[in-house]
Amino acid sequence: MRVLITGASGYVGSNLAQYLTKSDGYKVFALVRPTSDTSRLKMMGHKVELIEYALTPDSIEQAVAQAHPDVVVHLAALMILSPRPDQIKQLIDANILFGTLLVDAMVHHEARAMVNTGTFWEHMDDMEHYCPVNLYASSKRAFQDILKYYECAEYLRFITLELHSVYGPYDPRPKILSLFKKSAISSEPVKLSPGNQVLDFVHIDDVVRAYEKAMWYVYNNKDCSSATVPIGSGNGLSLRKMAEVYEDCIKRPLNIEWEGISYRPREVMKSIANLGPAKEILGWQPDFDIKSGIEHMLQEEKVHQNI
Repeated sequence: MRVLITGASGYVGSNLAQYLTKSDGYKVFALVRPTSDTSRLKMMGHKVELIEYALTPDSIEQAVAQAHPDVVVHLAALMILSPRPDQIKQLIDANILFGTLLVDAMVHHEARAMVNTGTFWEHMDDMEHYCPVNLYASSKRAFQDILKYYECAEYLRFITLELHSVYGPYDPRPKILSLFKKSAISSEPVKLSPGNQVLDFVHIDDVVRAYEKAMWYVYNNKDCSSATVPIGSGNGLSLRKMAEVYEDCIKRPLNIEWEGISYRPREVMKSIANLGPAKEILGWQPDFDIKSGIEHMLQEEKVHQNI
C-alpha cells in the first residue's frame, strides 16, 4: 500500500510513519513544507520518501502525482488556541485551504481514500453534540464538511479519527505528562490549574494502530460511508488523579502547585471517548490502560535513571 502522510513531522505523524516502515507492506511518503523539522523522518532513511510542497494548487497536484497514494492520512494542522486577528488567515489556510487543495488533487489522480484527523475539542460540553471550544476546532469541523462534498460529488471515501489526549515517549509537545517529567527530573515546581479536568488519555502506540486499521477500512471498503470515530482509552481521569498515577510509577512525589494558574477560557472539563464506533467500524480497542502506558513511556525514556 502506498501511503501519503501529511503532518508527518509532528508527533503522531512521525510515530505513524515509523510504525508503518516496520512492515514491507507499505511505501510511505511524507508531505512536508520546506520549513518543517524533518530530523525524525530522516532518521528512517530511505524508508520514508519526503515530498516538499508549497501552498499552491500546482505544487500539491505534483506532490500527489509523485506519491500516487492508495491512502492519504491527513494529520497536518495548525493549532492556535486564541488566534490574534492577524493569525486567522494562517489558521484557515493550514486547516481548510491546504486540505481542500489536497483532496481536490487526490480526486484528479484517482486517489479516493483518506483518513482524516479530528479533535475532541469539537465538543465543549458533551461528546454527543458539536460545540467547538475554539476556532481551531471549528476549522477542523469545517474541513470535514468539505470532505463530505467530495464524498457526495467525487466518491471520496474518508473516515475521521477524533483524537483524545495522546501521550507517549519522547513527546516534544508541552503536554501535561511532559510537565510531570520535568518536575520528576528537576524537582522544580510546576504551576498547574486546579486539575479537576477529566480527560481521556490514549497511548501513541494505540493511536498508530487505529490509523492503520482506518487506512485498511477506507482502502478495502469501496462503498463505505464517512464516519467519525473517537480514539481514546474509554476512561476518564482528572489531572490530579493522573499525577497520582505518575507518582506511583516513579515512586516519588511531584512538585506541583495546583491552582498555580487559572483554567483557560472555555476549558473542557470532561471528555471521554465513546469506543463503540472504533470497535464496530475498525475492530480497534486500546491495549494500554493509563498505568501500563505511563510505565511503558517511563521505561522507553529511561526516566528512572535520571531521578
